[in-house]
Amino acid sequence: MFVQMLVKQARFAGVDLLGYCIMSNHVHLLIRVTPVESLSDTEILKRYADYYGETKVPQSTYSFSDLSAIFAKGGSDAELARTRILSRMGDLPAFMRELKQRFTIWYNHKHENSGTIWASRYKSLIVENAAESLTKVAAYIDLNPVRAEIVTDPKDYRWCGYAAASAGRKIEKEGITQLFPDMGSLSECMQAYRLILFGKGYLSKGVGDKDQGRISAEILEKVIQQQGEVALHELLRLRIRYFADGAVLGSREFVESLFRENRDRFGKKRMSGARALPTNAWGHLHVLRDLKRRVYG
Repeated sequence: MFVQMLVKQARFAGVDLLGYCIMSNHVHLLIRVTPVESLSDTEILKRYADYYGETKVPQSTYSFSDLSAIFAKGGSDAELARTRILSRMGDLPAFMRELKQRFTIWYNHKHENSGTIWASRYKSLIVENAAESLTKVAAYIDLNPVRAEIVTDPKDYRWCGYAAASAGRKIEKEGITQLFPDMGSLSECMQAYRLILFGKGYLSKGVGDKDQGRISAEILEKVIQQQGEVALHELLRLRIRYFADGAVLGSREFVESLFRENRDRFGKKRMSGARALPTNAWGHLHVLRDLKRRVYG
């Protein structure tokens, strides 16, 4: 639920989500925040509908229908509404405040709890917008479950950005590519980042009696030999939902042919059927259903 809220909050606020890791008692985020000076009414309404839904009525702000009517009427009320909503976008304190508040409300309701669940205000670090800096911070974040000795490979920890990108989630894949602004394809970025990730993980943080987990020399050497690619036999050891829930599996041509034969079973907006499996390990295999969550594991 926290990841869902994080992604939705990022879309609403216009924030780039470059990396994250959700641990049992803390959260790490790597985000790029660009100030939002102005947006068209159409874009504001689009983000608003995605954030709240078109039918839900928020308690503390406008409903979607009310906001649409205010914009259509124009004047001072419309300008006030724009200013109020834009103040929640492109701003780090506003982003963190809303994310923490929304998750707290959900958590307390679900677990019949009351009060805050956050021990203190968030801590922030300004990171240079360059690959040298961004990749090191992202790797530090994704290595949290390794240091905590939960997993030996970050791709096996569901609640970090690298694992989600490895599983094919779009926003996390985009986050990896944004770590390497001068590099080409996603696969190249994923391979380069995996090498950085395991190279950094080779040395333990080693603080007191915690954070002792580390990447062994043998595993690091293996990753280097594979040039950052995840071997097919490693992927096959995981539970792969594509093989159970992908509906159709095969070449692009095969999947497309079955899509055309059953075109009436799909919505009018869907233009094609075949969805490529993520990572180069699967070759040219495609599926009919593009899974969004828990692809592996």
